[in-house]
Amino acid sequence: MLLTRHSLPLADDRPDTDDMLPAPASPTDLPAPPPGIAATRWSNALNRVTGLVAPRHAARKALTRFDAETAFAGLPALDGGDGMQQDVLSLRGRRIRLMRWGDPQNQPYVLIPPQDAAHADAMAPWIDVLRDAGFAVVAFAREHARQGSRTSTWLDLANDMLEVGRRCGEAAAVIGHSLGAMSVAVALHQGLRAKRAILISAQADPHATLERFVSRTGIGSRAGACVRDLLEARMGQTLDALQVHHLAPAIGIPVLVVHDLLDDEVPWHEGERFARHLSAARLLTTLDLGHHGVLADPSVLHDCVRFLAGATVGDKVVSSQNLPYGLA
Repeated sequence: MLLTRHSLPLADDRPDTDDMLPAPASPTDLPAPPPGIAATRWSNALNRVTGLVAPRHAARKALTRFDAETAFAGLPALDGGDGMQQDVLSLRGRRIRLMRWGDPQNQPYVLIPPQDAAHADAMAPWIDVLRDAGFAVVAFAREHARQGSRTSTWLDLANDMLEVGRRCGEAAAVIGHSLGAMSVAVALHQGLRAKRAILISAQADPHATLERFVSRTGIGSRAGACVRDLLEARMGQTLDALQVHHLAPAIGIPVLVVHDLLDDEVPWHEGERFARHLSAARLLTTLDLGHHGVLADPSVLHDCVRFLAGATVGDKVVSSQNLPYGLA
């Protein structure tokens, strides 16, 4: 028999391939997941069981965790610099500590609400740049908040902004990031006086914010619904009322929405949604800076200062029955 170069050898001549293959790995040979991931899996599994058996108990525990994750930090840990002044605004049931650079009574000033607890100093580079551009800067945060209530809700932060605005007068601009950006929109809707606004990595949908939390913790839909009920009862308002399409009609000032296309915490489409519903908004899209990295990017800061000076920055987002999404 003639064999071509592509023919197989006879059965008796073929080597035993079973001896050539590596033995299948036993379960004990498989690499274990990193400790942090393993702990998260166990925690989520326990949360899932608790959410099924005792959803209200799971919801109360989850709300405490939600409070911690969305807590607004205190004032940035800055050395003060030239011209920095501190003051306390005493209100019924709360005290707001102010930090001021420049004279907001006689200069156009930029209002900066607190950031989340993990990134309290993220706006520190902005202060020097804004001062160099001729703006006074006012930052604020509640002091002596109790652990269980320190998140202030979005409405609490918006109310604090309104009080600071009454104290300092109309702002040249107000800048918010993430949940702080949502609070800026709520404050503007409620009457905060500002000539311009910058919303960075903005969360436009509180329902989606809560759904991401429920998915991440694994508590399940029943417990998630209880968390929503507890949160709405505490705020005295439904999450639906805080949707951007309900807030937008009252906001007519120029707004620059800055959002990273690859934001892994708040999807880009939520920033696009803000820009689409706000009548005088434009969208500045960045790439691969992340949810918090966008605050530290020099080019973003430069474009934001240009916007405050009156320049046209970003794209106009348009929407119609025939063109639901688009850029002009």
